[in-house]
Amino acid sequence: MHSNKAQGFTLIEVMVALAVVSIGLLACLNAANQETKTAILSQETMSAYWLMKNKISEIRINTPWPATRQLKGTSTLFTQTWYWNTKTEKTANPNIRRVIIRMAPQLTKIKSDPTLEQSIYLRKPAL
Repeated sequence: MHSNKAQGFTLIEVMVALAVVSIGLLACLNAANQETKTAILSQETMSAYWLMKNKISEIRINTPWPATRQLKGTSTLFTQTWYWNTKTEKTANPNIRRVIIRMAPQLTKIKSDPTLEQSIYLRKPAL
């Protein structure tokens, strides 16, 4: 006697295989999403870095001995507007001033979460 039992996958086997494939695809999508976020953050950091270097050069050239004050403004790089602010303060040494520079792509983040923040110290020019 021959049995007419069909050879193939059961419904449960197909569902398990689909679940495994779905989990794998979700993991791939998550990894791609994370890579995209990292690339955007890297681009923002590099843009802020170059703008910061420009601002430091500008301060050193135009104001070798800045007054103690706060300034703010915008700069544009790669069609993106960046917000910056500087705060010049006295130090324990009367011949040295500290300038804190902050950069952020959004005005609301400039104080609480800047993309880049750096301090420079300037020596009083000799007369």
